[in-house]
Amino acid sequence: MATGIRRSLFIGLGGTGMSSLLHTKKIFVDTYGEVPPMVAFLGIDTDGNYYNKSLVLNNGESISLTNNEQMPIQVQNAAPIYKGNPDDFSWVARENVFALGSLMNGAGAVRTNGRFALTINYQAVFAKIEQMILEIRNARNIDNKEYYSLGNEVEIHLAFSVAGGTGSGTFVNIASHIRETYPQCKLRGYVVLPRIFDAMIQAPAAKANIFPNAYGAIKEIDYTMHMDFNSTPIQLHHINGAK
Repeated sequence: MATGIRRSLFIGLGGTGMSSLLHTKKIFVDTYGEVPPMVAFLGIDTDGNYYNKSLVLNNGESISLTNNEQMPIQVQNAAPIYKGNPDDFSWVARENVFALGSLMNGAGAVRTNGRFALTINYQAVFAKIEQMILEIRNARNIDNKEYYSLGNEVEIHLAFSVAGGTGSGTFVNIASHIRETYPQCKLRGYVVLPRIFDAMIQAPAAKANIFPNAYGAIKEIDYTMHMDFNSTPIQLHHINGAK
């Protein structure tokens, strides 16, 4: 008998999000012996090195995220880009400009660095999301003897931490784009809060911004929740204009 599966895209932001994706993928493979064709994973991170961690399945084999399931958002020479386009980055606090170096190996636990990297790479990121949703909706992936699709719309699950740099700095932009582009989708967020993140991180230097990052993220959530979108639409500015 075929198994009913919801069309689902799991998106992980930053290192915490990537780890969440890997554990979720393991659950699917342990349960079904494979990832069903109407399910996809996409990890978005400022670390240019592909996430190569793995987990051991119940059958003893190992599982990891493939390159196709990852989207590095790197920026080389970020500081000159900022200086040449200051109006596009008015949201970068002056106190954080010093941290804009080469965003090739992470956001350095600075949430404006995460948003900066996404701002530069937004076209590629959103094109990748669109590609994966099209694949999930592809009739070949939902019409087979093993599985059938529960419902017509894609469910998008967003996992991230508000305490790091990449996840905390990108979730508002990513969620806003998804809601605008796919208004009928079911969008769910899974947020790792600062005390959990603190327990997960070992390096003392990486802990300095945990609670400031979380505070900034919560302030953004609170601000958007109390907006009247009919009279004050949000504009998220990217390097090539507003989106």
